[in-house]
Parts: sequence; C-alpha cells; structure tokens
Amino acid sequence: MDPILDGLNDKQREAVVAADGSVLVLAGAGSGKTRVITNRFAYLIREKNLKMENILAVTFTNKAAGEMKERIARLTGESTSHSWVRTFHATGLMIIRRNPETIGYPHNFVIYDADDSKDVAGSVMQDLHINTTVYKTGPVMHSIFRAKDNMITPAEFENDAATEIDKITASVYREYEKRLRENFALDFNDLLLMPIRIFRENPRLLEYYQNLWRYMMIDEFQDTNIAQYQFMKLVVSRDKHICVVGDDDQSIYGWRGANIENIYKFKRDYEPTVVPLEQNYRSTQLILDAANNVVNKIPGRMEKRLWTARSGGDKIGLIETMRETDESRVIADTIRDLSAKVGYDKIAVFYRTNSQSRVLEEAMLRANIPYRIFGGQKFYERKEIKDVIAYIRLIINPFDRQAFERIVNIPARGVGNVGKQKLISYAKEMGISYVEALTKAGEVSGIQRESVRKLDDLGQVLFELNQSLEQISPTNFVKILIDSVDYKKYIRDFDETGAERWENVEELVNSVKELEVSGEGSTVVDFINSITLHAEIDDLKEENERETVSLMTIHNAKGLEFPVVFISGVNDGLIPHSNSRHSPEQMEEERRLFYVAVTRAKDKLYMSLSGSRIVYGEIIPTKPSVFLLDIPSELFDPIQTHSMYDTRTSSAGKGMGKFTNRPAAAKPGPAEEPAYTYEGKIGSAEKGESVGGMDELKSGDRVRHPMLGAGTVKSVSAKLMQIEFDNWGLRAMGGNFLSSLRKI
Repeated sequence: MDPILDGLNDKQREAVVAADGSVLVLAGAGSGKTRVITNRFAYLIREKNLKMENILAVTFTNKAAGEMKERIARLTGESTSHSWVRTFHATGLMIIRRNPETIGYPHNFVIYDADDSKDVAGSVMQDLHINTTVYKTGPVMHSIFRAKDNMITPAEFENDAATEIDKITASVYREYEKRLRENFALDFNDLLLMPIRIFRENPRLLEYYQNLWRYMMIDEFQDTNIAQYQFMKLVVSRDKHICVVGDDDQSIYGWRGANIENIYKFKRDYEPTVVPLEQNYRSTQLILDAANNVVNKIPGRMEKRLWTARSGGDKIGLIETMRETDESRVIADTIRDLSAKVGYDKIAVFYRTNSQSRVLEEAMLRANIPYRIFGGQKFYERKEIKDVIAYIRLIINPFDRQAFERIVNIPARGVGNVGKQKLISYAKEMGISYVEALTKAGEVSGIQRESVRKLDDLGQVLFELNQSLEQISPTNFVKILIDSVDYKKYIRDFDETGAERWENVEELVNSVKELEVSGEGSTVVDFINSITLHAEIDDLKEENERETVSLMTIHNAKGLEFPVVFISGVNDGLIPHSNSRHSPEQMEEERRLFYVAVTRAKDKLYMSLSGSRIVYGEIIPTKPSVFLLDIPSELFDPIQTHSMYDTRTSSAGKGMGKFTNRPAAAKPGPAEEPAYTYEGKIGSAEKGESVGGMDELKSGDRVRHPMLGAGTVKSVSAKLMQIEFDNWGLRAMGGNFLSSLRKI
C-alpha cells in the first residue's frame, strides 16, 4: 500500500506526480487541494531524495500551514520542524532576519502591525499640518498599503498623483517610509518587499536560496498580489520547478489587494502543465449544477465543471417573502424545524454585508435559536452602533455619564480625557445635566475657544431633540440626530471600513423603522428598551447554549463547509452589491463570491429574498439577484410564503416571474408614516423655491414637502424646525431634511 498515492483520484494523482517543471493545479471547490499539496510534498521528498528544507510551500494563513505540516509529518514519518511550510509573510520575515544588514537594518529591527502603522501615519500627518478632520488617517494608510502591495514606490506614487487626496497621500507615504527607516521598523508589506529587494540586490543570496529551495509550491494562488508574484518569479527563475494551486472561480479578495490576473499571467509566463481538479467531495450534484451555471457566465475563466459521485440531492429551498423581516423569520422557523434532524452547529446563514446580520440576529433571538457571529461582532456590539445609541441615551437621560463620555468627542471636538473630566466635574458642582454643561462649556477653565463653540452646538442639538422626543417619529428622530452631529462623514472617513460602518448605521435606522411599522416602537424610548431586552436575552443564551448556528458574511465563509447553508438577501443591490454595478471586474468578483457561497453547502442549500427592504428608514421595492436567473428553475423548491411575484410563472431560474408593483395603498392617517418610493426622484416635480437652510424660513411660512405635503412653519430654533403639515400633523425637521422643502 502506498500512503502517498493510494486513494487519490486520477487527476489528483496526476498533480502529485507532476514533479518537475511548471504545474498549475486548477483546484475546484471541495476538490481536495490540501491533500494534493501535502501528498505532492511527500512525493517529492521520496522520489527526488529531498530534505524537508528543500521545498518551499507557502500559503496564506498560519492555520493552513499548520495543517499541512501535520499531514506531511504523518505521510513521511519525519519531523517538519525544519520545513519551509509557511505563510508568505513568515517566509519573508525569516529571510530578513537572516540578512538584515543587506537592507541596512540591525538584527533587532521591529515589525509594526496595522495599528502601529496607522499611529505612525497619524503622527506624520500631524507634523505635515494635514487637516485630519478632512483627510482621515485610515483611508490614507489604506492607499499606502495598496500601493506597496503593487510595488509602487513613494516617488512613483507622487508622479502619478492627480487629485488632492493622492498628493496628500504621496507626501504622507514618503515621510512614513522615512519614519520606518529611522525607527528600524518594517510593516507587514515590507515582509514581502524587502526579500524581493534582497534577492535583486544580492545575486549570491538569491542563488543560495535557489539551491536551498529546489521546488516551490503556492496554495490559494488566485489570492496572490503583485509583490507575491514577483517573489515567486525570483525564487524559481533558475529551475522553474514551481507548482501553484488555485481556482480563478474563487478569487474574491480583490478589495484587499489580491490580483486575479496572476493566475492567468502564470499560465502565459510559464506555459505550465494544467491539471484541473473537478471532482468535488463536498456537495451534492444538484448544488454543483447550480454553482456551475452561475460561474460559467464569467468571460475568460479557465474551463472546468465540478462534478461529484453524490448524484442528485435535495432541491434548493427558495424562500420568497414580501419583507426582509418576514424573510429572516422564515429562515429562523426553517432552522428550528431542521434542528430535530440536524444540530444547530451544522447550519450556517450567509449574508453579503455585515449590516444584514441585525435582522437575522433578532429573528434568531425571537425563535430562541442559539447563534454566533463568525469572524465578526454582533450587531449591537459594533462601535458605530454603540456611538449612535449612546447619543440617543444621552438625549433621553441628559445625566447619563457613560453615554456622555462616549460621544462628547465623537466626532472630534477637541476634548481630550482632561477636558471630559473638567466638564463632568463642572456638571456635578453646578448640579446640572451633562447636556446643559455642554452649553456652558465657556465657563469651564481650560476648554479651547473652538471647542467651546462645537460643544455648545452639540448641547443645543441634544437639548432640542430632548424637548422634541414626543413630537418626532422615532425614525426621523434618529436620522435628524445623525445628520445634526455630522456622524455620517465621521464614520465614513473613520478608516478603510468606513463605508461598511455606515451601512451598519443605516441598518440601525432600519431597525427603528421596523418597530414603527410593527406598532411596537412608537417612541425612541421604546426602541432603546427593545435593544436592551435583546442584549439581555442574548447574554443569557450565551451562558446556557453551546451548539450554535453560525452567522457570517460570504467572505468569511471562504474555506468552510456546512451540511446546511442559507444564503440570505439574494436581491439585486446586495448580491451583487450595488457598488459593483458600474465595474465589469467587480461584477465578476460578485459572481465568484456567490459561487463560493453556493459551494459551501454539503447536503442542503436555501436561498432567500424579499420583495422590499428598508434602506435608511425608507421602504423600497427590490428585485431578485441577477444570479438567480442563471440557475435553472427545476433546481428550486419554492417554500410557500407570501410571494412577491406573479404566481402565473415560476419565481426562480429561467421562468423567473416579473416583479410586480404593489397596489397603491390607501392614504394613511395622521398617526402613520407615509409610504416611500424607490426611484429616488421624490420631489422632482415640486413647485416653489428651494430651501437652503433654517435662516430662510420663519414662523408662518407655507412650505411643501414631497412626502408630507403642504404645511405651515410653527417655530424655528437653532437646530430644528417645527412644521404643522395639513395632513400629517406636527413634525420636527432638521439638517438634510430641509433640502426637500419648498416655499409655497
């Protein structure tokens, strides 16, 4: 019995024994690529009489590298302690540690992580007198990291800088690199760039490593960037004994620097033996048929079609509802029904964006289903959500010290810890609330004049919102708050995750709207109480439950598998994401992302979508994902719900029914909120003079709002306006809401 070759299928065996020259293993999802890599490693040692250190095998995670070492040790019976089975960064660090003098560094150089790098960049921006309120450190650092991934030097970046932000980034990049050298520090990108420099500037060192690493293997090749490709090119430039394992259909990390062109470039540059691994050991054939139909639409992809010995399989459960809350409820109900046959830990729910987790988490709590957020935070534990909730708490209770301390300098108002404590002490001395203390910040010693102005503005906003608690609908209340404190700009510019964080804030507003629609949240206080209740229930469940359903983004699902998978929110604008509409490359990556989601399922797959979603407090109709149209209708088993499609045609696959407009609702009464439209053209036909700000209106003016109709201005204060609408009663408005008003 041969422990290395026995048990391999024909294509796996071909990949293992293709020892010399260049080899490209196209490893489809669930095709056993890790087994191929480790068995090939063992085969090379046995057949080529190599030592462990003569093979360089690189991957992307320490976990993957550890698993490979364990398998190799079992196959060879040898210790892997001296092997070069490592991540790219660990490999680069070892080379630098052995040869620091070649780049002018001492042996005790340090490595900066992402937070260290951001701190250095922040210091640089301060020294360069860059306005960090306008140009945030996070996005600037993100651009610098992407430049280094693509091996763009500070000088090259500066030469190509066309916009103001690019020019500022170029100046920070140049000084940032200088600071690293002064501190004898390297960042994570340098762990790839410096070995390339060492090899290029020291041919004898390159020759040494070429003699040491006679063969090279790279896992997850579709996720490599330009620097990693150049590192590989240098190492194998002499003998070209290189095997790369990857799948262009699973390249989903372009947003963080991965370059899918590398796998195509490798095929052109090295003319390798191509071995496609198409037999899948994970999913049923029906699931694979769905996946194949989705990914086949990508132009220029490398041809392969997954198949399995597991013929047939259950059809894909298609959950269609009118609202996303119903969608999450049906998912939770289905999971609860499945739990009698399948443990909770065998079930996963995927979503495209982190903000989608909120409605799913609440459905799980209502159904008493234990869950965990895999690779992320629970919705109400995220910074941006805690910030907004702290603002609301302080408005409701102006004496809430914890909330005050959290938000007084968010966004930045020039108040450090010392300033916070002075304001707190002043409030206690005077026997006043923290909100009132804000309006009297000028009386507190040590607070700068500019900070006094900002604190007074904040105090006025919070005071007026407190006075209007009973007069503003909860949704408008939260939107006015967010707008009045300029939180959107703050969080979008926070760091490279700003856009995603803002989506979470929008989802918080959506949760308020849901409570209003359901009748359970008539006031902001009701909303805060509901959040507290959810949090307490969640804490109890974590203490008492072990087996949990996994909730995660599709990106976090890469590399995992589950017997039962739900893909939620299969709507246009979510998957594919709305940001990808104008870029063919991004649309292709969205298609690959959906393919990855489908191929995580082993036995049963569900897809769910809704006919409407709440977007920043507005209910809009939605369409099914275009990817659903690629899956034949006979692969679906529609779950009976309130369908949003014309029932005369199938709602899935080639027979996808036409999305129908809901009938116009009767005019709502004064206690209800008006319906919202989808087109984004609200008010475009309104007559009258546009209102630019509060100072243009006075008590008694007649105005028209595109949703609320005509009304009379009752009062105008520093931050808010009270308007008595003819059909809707008294409403408070502020900030961007005024841009929709017209004088009549």
